[in-house]
Amino acid sequence: MITKYEESITMCIKEAIKQQYIYGASYTITNETSNSQFYLGTQGTGKYDIAITSNMFYDLASLTKVVGTTTRVLQLIEEGKLSLNTEVGEILEGLKYPQLTIANLLLHNSGLPADIIGARSLTKEELVNKIKDTNLVSLPGEKVIYSDLGFILLGWIITQIDGNLSSSLNEHIFRPLKMQNTGYNLAKKSLINFVPTEDEPQRGGIIQGIVHDYKAYLMDGVSGHAGIFSTLEDLVNFTSMYINNGIFAEKRILSPQSYNLLEKYSGRGRTLGWQIWDGDPTKLWHTGFTGTSIALDLKNKRAFICLTNRIHPTRQKKEWIEIRKEVTKLFYNEY
Repeated sequence: MITKYEESITMCIKEAIKQQYIYGASYTITNETSNSQFYLGTQGTGKYDIAITSNMFYDLASLTKVVGTTTRVLQLIEEGKLSLNTEVGEILEGLKYPQLTIANLLLHNSGLPADIIGARSLTKEELVNKIKDTNLVSLPGEKVIYSDLGFILLGWIITQIDGNLSSSLNEHIFRPLKMQNTGYNLAKKSLINFVPTEDEPQRGGIIQGIVHDYKAYLMDGVSGHAGIFSTLEDLVNFTSMYINNGIFAEKRILSPQSYNLLEKYSGRGRTLGWQIWDGDPTKLWHTGFTGTSIALDLKNKRAFICLTNRIHPTRQKKEWIEIRKEVTKLFYNEY
């Protein structure tokens, strides 16, 4: 039975599709005992006029930061291999600001800029060097500047400790959570189940099955800030773990220590990796540039996942950004 607020969310998404702000959506509202999944619309038009169904792959974009990177960093802290006070220079070499801490990177208050200007003209080696040598735009801890660069560094840190970022996330997060359709560089042959993103002539037209984010693309599709593909069904397992105190299928993925840190370090609209909704550290959420989002209500053990390709065929379609906030507000305001 669909609840009144689920119906309100569905009406908003259907209207967005009707207005062609998005072509389709996969979304779910879950709690400890129920899991309502919805599939509306199509992947796009023309050859992409394919009905959205279960097990379709989405480019998660910046959801990579929380689904992969943040979760693994919290695990490494639990294992004693890192601490929030660990300085980045203790693990990585050649950085202009080795004194930045793990906490600075997770909280987006490192002072690193949001992005690298002109990344599209760089080679992989040039991009790596530019990230290492980028000037701060504010003092560490002074202000929140949402930065891809901090999470690229965190991805490098995981690589340095575990040997390989992709393998690490598979071993410590995706396999234990039975997320069999989640990871980097998943497209092998058939692309029909990969929801397309932007039309980029520089990259040969419509991007499908290849990471949209250009920095991640330069880094062979594997980065701490973007690059993961997943399905709605897999993400249900991920959110189930988060809202059930770090446990999935009787296996502990995150410990109470991590939840204590998430609450302790909440402020200025953020906590470790995540945004917090309306100043409440039990309400975690995050979005991805491609049109994806996850909202967690830890107190009431509920989750809302909404996956779209709002940048298809162009990023100039920005209406979904505001609508996404509205549907997330509907989810949180149920309680």
